[in-house]
Amino acid sequence: MCVNTSEQAARWTARLETLWRDEIPLARAMEAAVERLDGEGLVATAPLSANRNHMGTAFGGSLQALATLAGWAVTLVAAGEDSGCRVVVAQASTRFLAPLKGPLRARARWPAAEDAESFRRRLEARGRARLTVEVRLGDGDRPAAEFTGDFVAMRRD
Repeated sequence: MCVNTSEQAARWTARLETLWRDEIPLARAMEAAVERLDGEGLVATAPLSANRNHMGTAFGGSLQALATLAGWAVTLVAAGEDSGCRVVVAQASTRFLAPLKGPLRARARWPAAEDAESFRRRLEARGRARLTVEVRLGDGDRPAAEFTGDFVAMRRD
């Protein structure tokens, strides 16, 4: 688990939404937001109205972008509040499984404790570390898409 208190979750939520709004124009256009950040992981959302295709369902590019934002955010949080690192996506794949006719919702779970610890140790020792994040998109038991992304965190110094 990468967020231990509700205060920590609130700080990260505000920080992530500010970064998305101010630094990532696509996130702003998508109206992406952090719905939940807790012991299970992060849930990012975006309204269908700003992310629909010509069929009235979620645009595939918006699904992939929201999943990328969620994975990016999980990696940044896993690196730690004091890491001062940058995060980029190095590789990603998305499987589209079913049309999504409602709000876009991307659920990214925290990495396993041992994976998060190994990631932080590599980041500290080498100034760079890679983390794989899986994201499930959609509501209910049947996902609309599944995303797997490799994210790289790099210290700024």
